[in-house]
Parts: sequence; structure tokens; C-alpha cells
Amino acid sequence: MILALFMACIPDDVADDSGTKESTTDSQSSDDSSPTDDSTPAGDQDITGAWLSEGDDISDLLAAGGFVKITANFKGDGTYTTDATDSRGTTYNLAGTYTVDTTTLPGTLVAHQTTPTAVTAEGIWQVNGDTLLYEVAQTSPDKGFTPPTPEGGFGSTTGPNVEPGINVQTYKRQ
Repeated sequence: MILALFMACIPDDVADDSGTKESTTDSQSSDDSSPTDDSTPAGDQDITGAWLSEGDDISDLLAAGGFVKITANFKGDGTYTTDATDSRGTTYNLAGTYTVDTTTLPGTLVAHQTTPTAVTAEGIWQVNGDTLLYEVAQTSPDKGFTPPTPEGGFGSTTGPNVEPGINVQTYKRQ
């Protein structure tokens, strides 16, 4: 199963039934700046910090994959961590680097996941108060997905088994 998570994807070999839990130690730390391609973010468009998605905020795609809670932390140094917990209580830890461009609304994001496997994901994001809307799709290795764009808006990811709108994730600032 390949699932576009907060910052990237869980590969087939990680999303198995092994029940192995992992943990990270610094998933709640954050700072005040985010690595952007534009030095003047549009409005309150700051993705840095700790974010939580659970319940009805989980995208339909991830909920169908059994995920019940996702925490993400974007750090000002351009790194991120994501912990995705499934209904069995297994937590998958993802980590990597990211860049954002805030010259459009929604902004664009490129994530280079390094853990547990190397994956690149691209997509869009937008902060409204303490709510983050987020949608990314894996672009490398190529799995046939076309990531969403600011012009297409949220719900515009296309590819195998992806219906419009099922890949949009909502997070609350922690």
C-alpha cells in the first residue's frame, strides 16, 4: 500500500502487518521561521510548528488505509518529522527535509523524505489561523501520481486509485 502522508509516503514494505512500533524524541519542538523560497510569506502562511490530524480531519485516503492519528512537526531549519498511527496502534515514523514557496496561495511544498525510505513528494498547503490544509503526492520514485497545484486547488491530486478530494488532510496547530 502506498499512502501519501503528511510529508511523504509509506512504502509497501513499511505498511505491513509486523506491528513494529517506532518513536521519535523531538516531534514537538519547533521554532519561528520556515525555509521558504520567498523571504516574505503571504499573510499568516507559516507551516512551522507541531500539527495534529485525527478523527474527521484524517483524509479519506489515509482513513481507508487504517490511519487514525497523524502528528507532524515542521522545523524552521527545513526538517520535518511525522508520526502516523494506525488502528492497531502501530506508529510509523517519517523524517526528511522540506522547502515551501509562499508566492502563491495555496503555497507549494517539496518534501524529501529520508526515513524510512527515500521519497520525494510535492503538493500544496495553506494555513488559516490554527488550521493547516495539506495535500501532497509522491513524485519520486514515480508511482503515476500528479501532485496538486495552486491552480488546481485542494483535491486536484490525480493518479492510480485517487478520486478527487480524497487526499486532502486537515491539521490543527498544537
